[in-house]
Amino acid sequence: MKLVQEPKVAAQAFEAGETDYAPINSDLVDKYKEYDSFKQVYDGFLFYISINFKNEDLANLNVRKAISYAINRKDLCENVLKDGSQVVKGFIPSGLATSPCGVDFRKDSGDFTSYDKAQAQDLLDEGLKELGKSEITLRITYGTDESPMDVFSTYLQNALSKLNGIKIEMVATKQDRIYNKQKNGDFDLVVTRWGPDCGDPTTYLTIALSTNSNNYGKWKNSEYDQLVNQVGVESDVEKRWQEMKDAEKILLDDYAYIPVFEKGAATLQNPKVKNLVIKPCRTISFEYVEKTE
Repeated sequence: MKLVQEPKVAAQAFEAGETDYAPINSDLVDKYKEYDSFKQVYDGFLFYISINFKNEDLANLNVRKAISYAINRKDLCENVLKDGSQVVKGFIPSGLATSPCGVDFRKDSGDFTSYDKAQAQDLLDEGLKELGKSEITLRITYGTDESPMDVFSTYLQNALSKLNGIKIEMVATKQDRIYNKQKNGDFDLVVTRWGPDCGDPTTYLTIALSTNSNNYGKWKNSEYDQLVNQVGVESDVEKRWQEMKDAEKILLDDYAYIPVFEKGAATLQNPKVKNLVIKPCRTISFEYVEKTE
């Protein structure tokens, strides 16, 4: 393996036989997808939209719902990203944690995302009526130096621009400046991502606590705070699991964040290398690797 910034350089080194593993990007998928060496893996990052609740337009529930329903996540993953990314159904990605009975959290907690352009328009119309406006303007802030933020934000811009009553402005900046913008409340919508620190749903659920410094959008729900804090001290594993499911439902029924996709990674792997283990928590294990001649 070589640590290189450019996927094309990594692919060239792989083709030259210099390496056995190379991460590539969406632009190279069509070239290599028929190769025996082409593999897609799940890298554990949840990509989502962070919302500024200090914005009176976004404080409207129907406007937030409309944004979520306007996004064709399946099309984005399969036809644009093409890197193994998959539609996310909630704020907790799949493959992260299992219940005391061995059921994946995502499967057990249910589905909270859907695409329906007509319903998105109806929801937006209702939201605009409640706001007393005929049109709203929203800024999409994204980082230009972290893939695939630019692709994600452009897709979001196109999706929302298809709705009557929303005008979109794009704010492109460096990723480190985005954090300052969020801390200062200088944003409407931010395309962002979160990777797990551990294999437990709380690594995502605690983001939305009203006391968490990463809760840049300032969403606040006392019932949610109480539930997640209880999870932190709960000793009954069954009750703890249910409390986490209840917390996610509160979070997503209110569209506090809008989850979009679970990030995949397109790679080239030497077929002679067996048993390379790649786990969702951004871990690559070489413990079981064998290479045949």
